[in-house]
Amino acid sequence: MKNFLVTLTVLTLYLFCSSFAQSTDDTWNRLAGSAFIDNHSFDLLERLCDEAGGRMMGTSKNKKAMEIMKQELERLSIAAHYETFNVPGWQRGEDKVKMTYPAEKDFNAIALGYADSVPEFEANAVFAGYGFSEEYNEKDVKGKIVLVSSERPKGKEPLLRYEAIDIAAEKGAKAILFINEHPGTLNLAGTGNFQGTPTLIPAFSLNYEEGMWLKRLLTNGKDVKLDLSVKSRCKEVETANLVYSIPGKVKEKIVIGAHFDSWDISQGAIDNGIGTAILFDVARLIKTFAESNYFSIDFVWFNGEEFGLWGSKMYAEMHRNDRIVAMVNMDMTGEPTGFNVMGFDQFIPFFNDLKFRLNGFDLSSGVVNYPYTNSDHIPFMFKGIPTFSLQAHLDEDMVKYYHSSGDTFDKVNKKYLSEASAVVSIMVKELANLKMLEKGKKTPEQMADLFRKFHLDERLKRQKEWIYGN
Repeated sequence: MKNFLVTLTVLTLYLFCSSFAQSTDDTWNRLAGSAFIDNHSFDLLERLCDEAGGRMMGTSKNKKAMEIMKQELERLSIAAHYETFNVPGWQRGEDKVKMTYPAEKDFNAIALGYADSVPEFEANAVFAGYGFSEEYNEKDVKGKIVLVSSERPKGKEPLLRYEAIDIAAEKGAKAILFINEHPGTLNLAGTGNFQGTPTLIPAFSLNYEEGMWLKRLLTNGKDVKLDLSVKSRCKEVETANLVYSIPGKVKEKIVIGAHFDSWDISQGAIDNGIGTAILFDVARLIKTFAESNYFSIDFVWFNGEEFGLWGSKMYAEMHRNDRIVAMVNMDMTGEPTGFNVMGFDQFIPFFNDLKFRLNGFDLSSGVVNYPYTNSDHIPFMFKGIPTFSLQAHLDEDMVKYYHSSGDTFDKVNKKYLSEASAVVSIMVKELANLKMLEKGKKTPEQMADLFRKFHLDERLKRQKEWIYGN
């Protein structure tokens, strides 16, 4: 009798699991199959890159790209809406860095975000190593232009850009120039701070080759004079997130997001055109094949990530009364290799099971557990909301041109978009029906401990983003 009951129990479990697996596989097969056969993300991204160009927050190109995105969603009967907001923005002007002595050369320099306008002036240049305070000892930099390296110093944590800017300003410098660490005449676009305030002094990025030219002259004891002007300016801008919502059986929801904006000096195809396009296809796939779920789903294209996560911060504020049970972030999402539970280790078994069942994909990175900063999941983590992302592979050329003029559509690998769309759509489908998410939220005290555990508390404090007191 005992053996009979054991056999019956095993048989019942087998039939239950087989039934579940079969129904799941049918949906999974449709999601994965359409991600490859009916790929929409590649063509969308080509339109965004070639017809709009760089999608810097607050610009006409960003607005045009958003209109293209909305049109393409409407063609699929996906009714997305804008959520408009005003934030500190920045407008690039005709800025100039020119060497006037010992040689004459107009440098291919670009101002960093939030560098505010200053009249043209001429000043001597000084090399200050990596920009640490002690490197200014016995250097007279008052009224001069400081040149610093962006390379990683041996045995030290590198300065954040805004820290180097503040130190140079405190020492009396009139401007600061950062040498890009990567050769290839590439400038590294970026923001001067995350708070949206004008930088204390003008800050520029120089390409490696021109920066090393200046460094050689200065370390060889030569006088170097530079002519500099900034016509870029800080200004408030109106921009918007684009949101598509699928109601579930309950109002509690998961958010899947990707930042829509890029820098203006390139097409932003990799950062974050690929995440933007993958999210587009995931929205299509879920609507077509997996629209009925337990949790509601918000698909959100965030604006202003590059200037300080403005879009995700504004979404979190606008939806502060919503019950968000999880967030999935797609920033420069390439070929899937695994999953990251971002410190929410109670979900490791779920993702291990998901990895095991997605046997057709090479997810050999497995399930990792480490959070990181400076992307759109952070405002949600601050609220204790479980956040997840893919582990993903990018080709060397896709990484090489990060934040530079070479971040263009020709670097995009169409197969990666299909693979990521398939894996992410399945992941979202499963998360949207994972009821244990309802108990996944952490308290502020638990989040502070999580950030400390992964040594991110100091980084957040340095960025003036630590919200948990002392």
